[in-house]
Amino acid sequence: MLNLSLSILLIYSLLVRAQSRIGLELCDGFRNSILFNTPDAETFFNGSVIKGGGCIFPTRIVIIGSQGAGKSSLANSFLGWDLTYGTSGELPFHVGHGVEAGTRSSSYASGAWLGREGSPGVTIVDTPGFNSSVQQLEDMVWTLAEIEEVNGFVLVFRYKDRMSTELARSLAAVGRLLGNVTKNLAVVISFWSFSAAAEEDRDNRRVNKKRYTDQIIEMLKDILDTREDIPVFYIDSHYSLADEQERRMFNKETSKLWQFIKDVSPWVSLPPAKLKAQVRRVRRRTGEMKEKCQVYEDDRMEWMDKFTNQKSIIKHQDDEIMDLRSSIEDLKSRCRRS
Repeated sequence: MLNLSLSILLIYSLLVRAQSRIGLELCDGFRNSILFNTPDAETFFNGSVIKGGGCIFPTRIVIIGSQGAGKSSLANSFLGWDLTYGTSGELPFHVGHGVEAGTRSSSYASGAWLGREGSPGVTIVDTPGFNSSVQQLEDMVWTLAEIEEVNGFVLVFRYKDRMSTELARSLAAVGRLLGNVTKNLAVVISFWSFSAAAEEDRDNRRVNKKRYTDQIIEMLKDILDTREDIPVFYIDSHYSLADEQERRMFNKETSKLWQFIKDVSPWVSLPPAKLKAQVRRVRRRTGEMKEKCQVYEDDRMEWMDKFTNQKSIIKHQDDEIMDLRSSIEDLKSRCRRS
């Protein structure tokens, strides 16, 4: 019932906003176009990355996950950020620290994959950390409806964290409104360093990639209620360029992720006409559920009254039995004395 009500609120907000917002203009191939009809585009990394305007490339990746998982850092690294840029300068996606939420609304940035010359163009969408608030879910639903197609949803899961059930509910809510995302879903384990010290620490605790990957896959199958073996990749956005092993593993894991994204068919959002039909269906189903809930509540109250009455009758009978026992004992005592 809660999820259904949440779906209604999301769809209603989506349609209200659609009445006042101009549709997203997509680019053709690699030609420039206007993103969200914003004339002033921000540029980063010497102009190689555009945010707030410019071209949306054919390959689109949406970064999702809980607050503090490292989503914005990963999104920046997909567009070329590395430690040589530092952590205090201007970045396409703001990175939070500690309990601060770095991303408060979904945003786009476009550039070359990993920021490398000659790489394919990619548009990265960074999203707020999932929780149960309608506002954040609405923001993501609106974003997905606007970009229409997504090649890959990258779920960022922080190493050593527990998978949030709020995240699963949020993904399920989006899937019910716009279409299931699990076939295009990939997991990236963040904060998994490939340095010698980190490898030794995991060896001492008997943690390895295969065992950890199997645990993540089984956990996702259970939480998302799917049979899909969701692929898992280990990408450390803060890898050291000076460390050959860390650099090699970053290149290897990002190459595997890119191959997955290119091999899978794009996820397509629910079109506006079907979205309106979904609104009607959800409203009808909600009405039916409210009716059933009211009948259930009436029955519950009736049975509670009966239960209370029965308890009162039983107590009265118990009292009478105790009185009879007392009288019998009294009679026995008199008989013995006589």
